[in-house]
Amino acid sequence: MRRPRWPAAMLLLMASALCAGEAWRAPAEERARTSPVPPSEAALAKGHALYQRHCQSCHGGTGKGDGKAAGASPRPPGDLTDQRDTSEGEIFWKVSRGLKEGGEVVMPRFDGEITNADDRWKLVLYVRTLGSPKSP
Repeated sequence: MRRPRWPAAMLLLMASALCAGEAWRAPAEERARTSPVPPSEAALAKGHALYQRHCQSCHGGTGKGDGKAAGASPRPPGDLTDQRDTSEGEIFWKVSRGLKEGGEVVMPRFDGEITNADDRWKLVLYVRTLGSPKSP
């Protein structure tokens, strides 16, 4: 009995479907980065304001991924309260670079909207308050 020949387009669709659920990880050198911005009340306040403006609509007020716009993404927004395996550098990289899958924006990149890198690090400081940081 002959095996059916799958058209290349069908194989590509199947492969992309399998990859769509993969973990979104930053490169090792980005994960190793640490914030150059020291924690302070002013830094956290700025980070909180940036979170409210750019992140809360998808990630929700407490970072659980339950914001009002969460359903608009092809992949559910991440739960920012679970940070056991996420470093400061990885959060910074994700905020800066965003994520696209198959041409669709899953998470926008914010290096164009939050152009000051220190402000993106302040956002990272705030995001760290939403959950448990990576354990040593």
